[in-house]
Amino acid sequence: MRIRWKLFWLLAALSLVPLLALRVNNQRALSHLAERLSARVGAHLVAEAQSRLQRTVEDHARLLAARRQTLVLAVAMQADVVRQALAAAPNDTPPDLSEAVVMPPESPGMGMGRFQPPPAEAGFSETPDYFRILPDGQRLPLPIAAERLLLRLPQGTDAAKAPPQAVALAALAKPMRRIAALAGPLVHFQTTVLADGLTAVFPAIPGFPRRYDPTQAPWYRAALAATGPVWTPPQAEPGTGRIAVAVACAVPAPNGTMAGATAVFTPLDDLLASVSSPGHIAGDVETLLVLAEPGGSGPARLLVEAGEVARNPRHGGHGWQTFVTPSPLASPDAEVLSAMAADVAAGTPGVRRLTYNDRDCLAAYAQTGEGEALLQIAPVAELLAEATAVADDVKASIQQLYIFGTVIALAVMLALAFISLYASRAVTRPILALTDAARRLTAGDFSVRVPARGSDEIAALGRAFNTLAPTLDAHLRLCESLSLASEIQRSLLPAHPPAVPGLRLAAVCRYCDETGGDYFDFLPFDGPKAGLVGLTVGDVTGHGLEAALLMTTARALLRPRAAAAGTPADVLVDVNRELARDTLGTGRFMTLFYMEIDPAARTAAYARAGHDPALRHNPATGQTTELTCRGMILGATDDARYETGHVAGLAPGEILLIGSDGLWEARNAAGEMFGKARTREVLAAAAPHGPQAVCDALMAALDAFRGDIPLADDVTLLAATLAESGPTTPTGTA
Repeated sequence: MRIRWKLFWLLAALSLVPLLALRVNNQRALSHLAERLSARVGAHLVAEAQSRLQRTVEDHARLLAARRQTLVLAVAMQADVVRQALAAAPNDTPPDLSEAVVMPPESPGMGMGRFQPPPAEAGFSETPDYFRILPDGQRLPLPIAAERLLLRLPQGTDAAKAPPQAVALAALAKPMRRIAALAGPLVHFQTTVLADGLTAVFPAIPGFPRRYDPTQAPWYRAALAATGPVWTPPQAEPGTGRIAVAVACAVPAPNGTMAGATAVFTPLDDLLASVSSPGHIAGDVETLLVLAEPGGSGPARLLVEAGEVARNPRHGGHGWQTFVTPSPLASPDAEVLSAMAADVAAGTPGVRRLTYNDRDCLAAYAQTGEGEALLQIAPVAELLAEATAVADDVKASIQQLYIFGTVIALAVMLALAFISLYASRAVTRPILALTDAARRLTAGDFSVRVPARGSDEIAALGRAFNTLAPTLDAHLRLCESLSLASEIQRSLLPAHPPAVPGLRLAAVCRYCDETGGDYFDFLPFDGPKAGLVGLTVGDVTGHGLEAALLMTTARALLRPRAAAAGTPADVLVDVNRELARDTLGTGRFMTLFYMEIDPAARTAAYARAGHDPALRHNPATGQTTELTCRGMILGATDDARYETGHVAGLAPGEILLIGSDGLWEARNAAGEMFGKARTREVLAAAAPHGPQAVCDALMAALDAFRGDIPLADDVTLLAATLAESGPTTPTGTA
């Protein structure tokens, strides 16, 4: 019997019984579908949101730390500028205060939400980022002079006979503006106060609170009591009433005493907004800074740093009369708050579910300082909105199916015999066409196509077949291109180490794909670095063609820069700056360890960009140490800074080993990692036999450890040792 008739009788026999059974159970199954789907989607969305919110708040906490560090550097620069200006203050020249808006001691200042209109020639204008907060929350524009600073003279000072310190501060508008431009938009006000009350504010504002004594301000006292830049708790910004944080630094006088202090004010809401991007998780995410307060005999409490703001309506709610105190995070879930406070006190990040503002929310937190954390709260209802919409759509579809189900079932039953007869023929015809086309494709005819009319599974199979032929053709071409790219990339790696007098070198690199992201190089120098040899190992994030391209770019940037004058840290700063032009915003980056060895002096200098530390092993003592220093990954930001580490007294036979994490993070069939401890053991055993033996022993140990498990990441090793005496030849590169 032909397959056409077999299909006919099979369809006729199997269609009626399943159709009747499905019709009976259809309504019951569909009635539970919406509930199960909504519950599963909701649970999945909440779990996914917890993971994403945790990663996001940790990223935001690191970004907040970077923002704070930028402001710390800004206030340190500011203090140095003020110190230099005071040291060079003229004593025998007429006072020139033309670059400042001078506020005499008897000036009425600001109060009750009003100020004296500034003269038109002073250059004041309204700017969106500068406004004052009244007790009722109303915002009033605050004119500023962006090119000048406000100089408030102390009591008993004649503006016509201003002291040299006033003249020195009056000339700081341009340096302050440059510092603000370098630090970015978070620099709101730059304030300098000397011990006699002389005050300079940049940019200039029309006046100052009349009863405000800046030498009693919390930030001023904290700066004088500290030995460097210090952060102060949230406080109201003088003159605007906005809740701000200040980083302050004492300014030494030429005679060794403290001349005063200087500070940078940043509105707290601007600081938090600069590290918050909640839209990709939920539209209503609240960002807070919280503190863990020890509870004594009871549980710890979680306090919002700027939780309670009390303004004095009698005086217009000015900043110096506004009181900011931490207040407990408002939630009825006391146990959850206590657990969160304990985590914050211990510096442990986490995500917890709690009730906040009468809504079920997810709260994620990550440490930003001792006993301090960044807290982001997202309502669960917004996260489940998609699940609710899915449930509603399913219920509507069920209702439509119930109405039309009976009619459709009867129509299908009446037409089933006719459809079975013709369906068998429709099935076999395209199958025969596909069989013939498959034979032609096997023979290498990639131009073969089959008719793919209709929307059933066989038509879809035909369209898939028509897509398969050009895809296979393109894949073969891609394989050839990848093979060529792999050959080119491997040609960029050193085939053999250079012959360097007094130095023995070896290296090995094994990629897990056709192309990889690991990189190593030997850089013998002449010119300003004659006698030095550069050694480097890099690891690009991921692997494959994109990683290979980024590795090639980094190699092209490193080689000419390393040959020029400069420390290893200087080299990485310049390479990172150029590499970041291509990688910013792409999510691609790489780690790098760069070392310069002086065989004659038996010393080495190195810098690392997020790479694992190198190992130094002395076979004579059996001691293995790590060579580490601070340094950010390459390509993440264009203004990263790096440190240079130094190694002195290298003895002949000591092994310096630089590797990529593909070695110690490799896993065997049991999921166990190769690990750094095993790396040290193999290094210690092979070190007496030289660098090539170290590389060979480590790769052999790795192969034995992982068995048949393929490599998940590229593995690169570079080993070096000082020779006993005389010029030597390289030991090898694999």
